Amino acid sequence: MKVAVIPNYQTEDGAVALERVCAALKTLSVPFCTPKDTAFPPVDMDDCLAACDAVIALGGDGTIIHCAKRAAAFGKPVLGINSGRLGFMAGLEMNELDQLERLLTGEYIVEHRMLLDVTVGQVHSRALNEAVVSRGALSRMVEIGVANNGAPVMAYQADGVIVATPTGSTAYSLSAGGPVVDPELECLLLTPICPHSLYTRPYLFQKDAQLTLTPGHRKDVPVFVTVDGEEAIPVPEGGTVQVARSEATAALIRMKPISFYETLGQKLMNRRV
Repeated sequence: MKVAVIPNYQTEDGAVALERVCAALKTLSVPFCTPKDTAFPPVDMDDCLAACDAVIALGGDGTIIHCAKRAAAFGKPVLGINSGRLGFMAGLEMNELDQLERLLTGEYIVEHRMLLDVTVGQVHSRALNEAVVSRGALSRMVEIGVANNGAPVMAYQADGVIVATPTGSTAYSLSAGGPVVDPELECLLLTPICPHSLYTRPYLFQKDAQLTLTPGHRKDVPVFVTVDGEEAIPVPEGGTVQVARSEATAALIRMKPISFYETLGQKLMNRRV
């Protein structure tokens, strides 16, 4: 087995964490490669992904999400090792590197997580957590019409609207009042952000839903769709945002016999900062 180690040097102690992981792999005689570019994402990342059997994403949740989406195009599973803060997506912590031996023995499971295809005109992107339709830098309310398979569902007046996967239900959607959804389910979660209504609630749609979001526009305030917090796509006047389940899935390696709900309790419910 050859492993690609993708670090994020922008995280605190990123270089030290990379050194420790590489040392652990050398001890196990596991061949590995790392990108030469020290930026994130590295420009030569795809070269490593193409040449490996599995990926170690070294950083926080943002790093793991980006690597999982990129690795999905190559059909490679990703083990997240948390060297950031929360690390909800991580399979291991930095004090658990002794468990890397399980990569060789096969003592792990691979979870396949749903992805979203997000389309604005001719621009295509992919989300593991969510796509957020909202105004630009100014915090102003936006009108957003939502349709499923062409049938009108709801028209919101809100700060924005989140379309999330079950994986993303514990991210921005949760902060906006959305429910926690078991990641083994396949569905689309629609959560309004600060809706101007007493009765607006989140929606759950079946996995084959084809959502169309049509924002109202003001020429002085642009509308964007933000994908996993790392990519902002402008929505032109009169344009729409199409969101649907992707045929691709992200593969996450899990080594510890801990359930989603145990992780939820450890990472979120007991969190103080």
